[in-house]
Amino acid sequence: MPSLSLPPPAAAAPLTEGQALGVWRLHRPLPDGEQAHAGQWYSAVHSRAAEQRAAVLVLDRSDQGAGVMLRYADQAGDLGQLQHPHIAVPCDSGVTPDAHPYLILEGHHGEPLLPRLHEFGLRKRIELLVQLCEALRSAHQQGWLLATMDPAMIWLDPEQNIRLMGLGLTKIPDPTDPFDRGLSLGAAAAFTAPERQEGAPPSLASEVYGLGALARVLICGWEDTPKGVAPLRGSVADQWPLLPEPQQLQLDALMTGSMALSPELRMRGAEQMADELRAWLAAAPRRGSAGKSSGKSSGTPSGGGQPPRKTTAWWKRWLSLGAAAGLGWAVLSAAPTDSDGFGTQAAITRTSAHAAAPHWG
Repeated sequence: MPSLSLPPPAAAAPLTEGQALGVWRLHRPLPDGEQAHAGQWYSAVHSRAAEQRAAVLVLDRSDQGAGVMLRYADQAGDLGQLQHPHIAVPCDSGVTPDAHPYLILEGHHGEPLLPRLHEFGLRKRIELLVQLCEALRSAHQQGWLLATMDPAMIWLDPEQNIRLMGLGLTKIPDPTDPFDRGLSLGAAAAFTAPERQEGAPPSLASEVYGLGALARVLICGWEDTPKGVAPLRGSVADQWPLLPEPQQLQLDALMTGSMALSPELRMRGAEQMADELRAWLAAAPRRGSAGKSSGKSSGTPSGGGQPPRKTTAWWKRWLSLGAAAGLGWAVLSAAPTDSDGFGTQAAITRTSAHAAAPHWG
């Protein structure tokens, strides 16, 4: 029997506008903000129906790209049944002429969020986080969780609502089955819970950790590292100094609580995070332009006028922990620059383009 050889690993070369991938024609590459993902996104139109649009992810020839395709092949039938207006899942797949796998996500999905984040104030960013948490609440009810958080999979649709490109979703593992570890891919270490890095299966607690890391990116900013996007450290006051102190402390506590090293100390799922964020929105004053400099208003709230759910003052339990962490971080920042560059003035300077926008209303 002849031996089977696969093409060597390689990054996908840019594809040209109009190139055919099945019944789809590529339109243009989409900006990715130098985010951590396995390939390049393109917009596409249907060759026989120009009103039909899609997003195409052309993957690198790599272990991660192969893992994406294996996940899709294993779960395609079940993924097709997942229903939520803010979640998009692949509907088709294939291979380019130069042997790069690709996935098709049909629909008008918009573009990746991070390259446009500077357009929005803090309130809008929190509203988008609430939308994401609510989408995951629905996914949980349908038996799914987000196994890997990748900023490149968080998009803004044409109506400026969140769109989760659901390549990181997986079926909730059965805790009674020792062989059900959950099919999942590797992700940037900054968004991966410590227990997941040690080989534990995905869980609602590891999902919360990823949500906390994303919240820190949206609220405090990020830097581009050799390993991909990483949230900036520091407090909310560093980026939003004119935000009232109680709201600063509440957000600091929320991020600290969601990213606790021990799963038992984290929030009880995306559902609780949504409730806490709604409580913050209800308490935070609205302001069209304030902060380090003037900016655009964040627009109309996306919560649909719903009253906030009743929540407890969970975040207060984290204030003392957050204060201690902040003191420890201040001490570390005075030391020589670490290999990751966090907390140093040089790191802040390098990432100023990714800092949070000044307007918070």
